[in-house]
Amino acid sequence: MSKSIKFFIKCNPPKSTAQASARILKRKDGSQFIGKFANSKGKQVQNELMVLLKPHVPESAFNGPVQLSVVWCYPWRKSESKKNQAAGMKYCDTRPDCDNLLKMFNDCMTRLGFWTDDSQVAVLHFEKIWSNYPGIQVEITELA
Repeated sequence: MSKSIKFFIKCNPPKSTAQASARILKRKDGSQFIGKFANSKGKQVQNELMVLLKPHVPESAFNGPVQLSVVWCYPWRKSESKKNQAAGMKYCDTRPDCDNLLKMFNDCMTRLGFWTDDSQVAVLHFEKIWSNYPGIQVEITELA
């Protein structure tokens, strides 16, 4: 029997990504490098995700390949039609990109111990939607 967990984090999912914290900085000698400010928006979002994910960390990390399913549920925009809201959900095609949102999320899950390395994610499903129920839905299943 394969190990599996599923949970929903009730929140307004962040729109900042790992790239939001990256900046081109200068050393004392004038050379440039890409670095991160400790108080950047990206760092704040990373800390927020760590706090939201911590209660859901499994007792033991997943071993071997896993399937990860994430649904990023944004609250409805004020401009959204009542017809769309009545449907309960609508796919979101605005920024940020799915892959950018997922990168920081996976890194946080790795740091918290959901698995030993995010390279273990062999099957990935990600959705970004407008919804009546804002939050982040996560399902992780160990693959045989």
